Amino acid sequence: MLTEARDNLARVDGKKLLEIADFLCHQSPVVRPIFECVKIFARLHETGEFTYARHPFDLGTNIVRAEDIASRMKDPGRQVAVLQALEEVERECAASWPFSPGSSSWILLEVLHPEIKIAAAENPPAVIFRKATRLSSRGNLTTTPLLERMFKTFAPVNSGGSFRFIIDPTIQLPNISGSGVFTTFHQQVEGILYLTEGQQFSEFSGLGSFAEETVGEFIDGLLESNFSLSLDSNPGFYFSFEDSIYQVRSKLFSAKKKEEVAAPLPVFGIRR
Repeated sequence: MLTEARDNLARVDGKKLLEIADFLCHQSPVVRPIFECVKIFARLHETGEFTYARHPFDLGTNIVRAEDIASRMKDPGRQVAVLQALEEVERECAASWPFSPGSSSWILLEVLHPEIKIAAAENPPAVIFRKATRLSSRGNLTTTPLLERMFKTFAPVNSGGSFRFIIDPTIQLPNISGSGVFTTFHQQVEGILYLTEGQQFSEFSGLGSFAEETVGEFIDGLLESNFSLSLDSNPGFYFSFEDSIYQVRSKLFSAKKKEEVAAPLPVFGIRR
């Protein structure tokens, strides 16, 4: 699967944790909400047709059509939703696509639909145009200032289709000074740093689990201070800090999602 590498905030050690926590709680950063979706990379082939990719083996010279991508969905409802979404993109966006046919620049699409749901609340039909990128033969993602500028000129207009088109939605977190979320976390982390003499938490078997629990409580407090969704229904958000991308998500959501994925298939074709 072609994915963007993100660091888990729960695995960050030491003083950097406090720097990131201060950034999230006090500096009103712009973050990107995470959605339960089907991620698909799209570009215009040299023939002028759309071609798509979800795996490195899709990155050859052959055209991968919307029908090919949709047919890989195991759930029939998702197959229909993905095909409809891509057909609307092709119909509405070909003329305004920011990159020429044959260009090696891709745009990451996130397809949202009530059929595409595991643990989060249902999303109405939408296609998010998340970012422009280059993809290596191994599936590594890279971008350039020029790509980003060209992507910002893209303004798809949906003329009455079922799916809403959205360009890279973001949220600005408020300053939550006075909530106690940062103060409590700061005191706990300073205590751990004192005991470890500034070394990596993971090097101390007795403190590693406690540090992870402390970070988990901070994440839950941060999410509850910024979103009305319950922790087990909130996929979280991601953000950039010092050239790294971090993901924030409650363990409660991860556990619920794991449980839903592991649930037995419905009997006699009745969907859960």
